[in-house]
Amino acid sequence: MKKIATIMSVYKDDKLSFLKEALSSLYNQTEKSDIYIQLDGSVSEEIESFLNSGLADGKIKYLGKRDKNLGLSVSLNELLQIVLPKYTYIVRMDADDISEETRIEKQVSFLESHHDIDAVGGWIEEFNMDTDERQVVRYGEYHDALKQNIMKRNPLAHVTICFRNSFFDTISSYDTTKLNEDYDLWIRAFKDDVKLHCLQEVLVKVRTSNDFFARRKNIKRAKEVMFLKFDATRTFGFGIKGYLYAVAHFVLFLSPSTVKRYLYKKMRN
Repeated sequence: MKKIATIMSVYKDDKLSFLKEALSSLYNQTEKSDIYIQLDGSVSEEIESFLNSGLADGKIKYLGKRDKNLGLSVSLNELLQIVLPKYTYIVRMDADDISEETRIEKQVSFLESHHDIDAVGGWIEEFNMDTDERQVVRYGEYHDALKQNIMKRNPLAHVTICFRNSFFDTISSYDTTKLNEDYDLWIRAFKDDVKLHCLQEVLVKVRTSNDFFARRKNIKRAKEVMFLKFDATRTFGFGIKGYLYAVAHFVLFLSPSTVKRYLYKKMRN
């Protein structure tokens, strides 16, 4: 029997209506999973009441609570400590995204038939809540292509990932010192030759908005990405092109929102 857990972090800025849609998309999966949620600090009374109800009626398997906000990577590590000894497959899900109803079935089926692969992702469809504009973000398919793509951008969408538990035998956990914990995770996976794959179809719908790019103007985060790209370039031998992409990405992070929006769409087609 397949043992599947989905892990999700919820924090104070999450909206109840979005959370309800996210969880509904998990409840309606063709392949069911046990849902583990960690509250990353205090949340609104309505969200906590809603989650408590889900826990009481058995839709949610586990609800962890703490008053202090410690960040996504800490929350995910807390949940991994609980689920790794019990489950074969661990699905990532954010509290404001929507999984296609066959997502988990397709990912687990793939891992069941490809024992050399330790984590599998998929494409995302971004939809702008202000304009209803939609864009499918595509990623490479095979391990070597994903490794090459890390020079330019995040090679996999973190919100789409289904891990085999053996992934964490090698990688251990998320680095809680990193702001870009997913990009760091993929670099470490490629360094240790942990095999990754991406299904060539949309698995998760992801919300964006007109202020998405303004909110991402974070110098500390931008510097961290640049240095992570430098590390990847040195490790994987990307050469001067890798360093140029790293610096260009840093400049893009600090650009006006209109410029970022235009280049972001072009780069992710």
